[in-house]
Amino acid sequence: MSKPDDLLQTARCEDLLYEQISEVAVTGAFERRILDSLKGNGANLVEGARGVGKSMLLRMAELELDGEFAAQKKLGVYVNFKTSALLEGVKADEKDAFQIWVNIKILEALHEKLLSLNLIAKSGNQDPYFRVFGVSSVGKTKVLLEEKIHLLQKLAFKKSDEKAIVEEIGVEFLSKAMDTAFLNNVIKEIADEFGIQKVIFLFDEAAHTFIPAQQTIFFEIFKLLHGGRVACKAAVYPTVTNYGRNFEVGQDAIILPVFRFDPGEAGRRENRAHFRSILDKRLPRTGSLRRKIFERGAELDLCIDLSNGNPRALLHILNAALSSAMSLSERSVSLAVQSYVDRELIPYHQSLAKRLPIYGSHIRVGLDLLRGYMIPEIRTKNHRQTKSGYQSAFFTLQRDMSPNLKLSLDILSYSGMVSQAGTIKIAGGNTGPRYAVNLALMATEKAFGTAKLPDAISRLSLTDYREFSSSDSQIATYLDSLRVVSPICSSCSAPLIENAKFCSECGHPVSARPIVSALLEEPTEALPISARLSDRVKPKFPTVGMIVQAKRSELMQIPYIKDVRSRIIKNAADEFISG
Repeated sequence: MSKPDDLLQTARCEDLLYEQISEVAVTGAFERRILDSLKGNGANLVEGARGVGKSMLLRMAELELDGEFAAQKKLGVYVNFKTSALLEGVKADEKDAFQIWVNIKILEALHEKLLSLNLIAKSGNQDPYFRVFGVSSVGKTKVLLEEKIHLLQKLAFKKSDEKAIVEEIGVEFLSKAMDTAFLNNVIKEIADEFGIQKVIFLFDEAAHTFIPAQQTIFFEIFKLLHGGRVACKAAVYPTVTNYGRNFEVGQDAIILPVFRFDPGEAGRRENRAHFRSILDKRLPRTGSLRRKIFERGAELDLCIDLSNGNPRALLHILNAALSSAMSLSERSVSLAVQSYVDRELIPYHQSLAKRLPIYGSHIRVGLDLLRGYMIPEIRTKNHRQTKSGYQSAFFTLQRDMSPNLKLSLDILSYSGMVSQAGTIKIAGGNTGPRYAVNLALMATEKAFGTAKLPDAISRLSLTDYREFSSSDSQIATYLDSLRVVSPICSSCSAPLIENAKFCSECGHPVSARPIVSALLEEPTEALPISARLSDRVKPKFPTVGMIVQAKRSELMQIPYIKDVRSRIIKNAADEFISG
């Protein structure tokens, strides 16, 4: 059993061990609907912003499938594609290293699952991959697959040794691993051999990178694998996932939205109960910490409401509020929310320009538009005296908005600054998308008509929104600089012409390096970990890339960094380069 105070600090699902998932998992009606679909035969996409619990739902589905395997013969295989960005633009014997890497990761995860359920013996000779790799020992197969994955990732760091690395991987192995049809046949043979009715792949982090070419390749593999004995599920982000031309959402896979925000009284009550259950599982049954949190019911409700339906945001806000005061208070919560917005929410959105430089202007202008015009307009609306007494955090636009405006809003949705909240009738008898501004951002921008946040939140209504016209002159002013999509100079931010080698304004050379190269060179301080952890790590591992390449055992050689903290640091680095 884990120490519950550690679990309160563990905001990412990736930081939890397999056995800890069941300790902290909370399953309500909302989760049950998604879990039943994830365990079913159809293809599904679990869609939601960062931190809403997509990974947790995939792992919960895996746990339930494991427990039911003896009776149902449905094999749940969780596959995490974190660090896929390392393979951007990388070739292995003129073949796409990313596609090979994905297929090997699938084989590795399937092998691990067969091992964990004792379908193959750790010390036995019956390895289902014997025909594929010619290795009879289960243990040797595990080492082989791990080594091949490591070598492929090594290609991203060791360009000068590419030929030697490819030779070590093996040309024949690369040819087999490249062929998804071959992979499919291996999976089906294993299903037949072990009497498995269904193999359900639960893909995590696959589409979380901003590299469109990788996303397209992954969804081609997804489509080729799904069918017959195999069912595929994947976690995706809203609006920005690139499915490619051959994959049609709705036809090839059904979306399962993970969006808990509901401003109504019943919705708030349900959310508060759910998030309290999450905290109940993570807190010691006795002691001052539980009392400190649960005895301040109104302040805890405020933390939950301002987390915008995002469990990770709640844990960040709650931990920050507790660290700054002896007990929860409206002031400590307000300061914690301000810190969350200033240090996490806004910086993350701004950092997307490093991962998606061609849309750097959309990222900057979209945020400026939201904070400089849209939120102030909602603020003005909230300060007007009305008979209804409603408060708003919502705005709408016409469906035929400009592509530049839509892209800017899509990226704001990805980063969690806004959320899509359905479709609604607008002026002229038309319909348009409704957006909800993150409540934490609304609070820090003082956009409500009252300083009493609980009162403002209790008066929110989906029917009260600020409607913007696509021809709004103020919006047009912001978008004037986005008429032409182009990359910008990393030195002076001037637009670059296509295939430019030097900036026409400042003469700075234009780098053709993959996006991930710049991210790997970022200092350790850029990671979303505490300053105390960062200070301990950076003398030995000063850059993100060094942490990505390091083994956890190397991190644990640093004083006060052991199993839990090393896992948190590694996951933070992997997530940083994944987007």
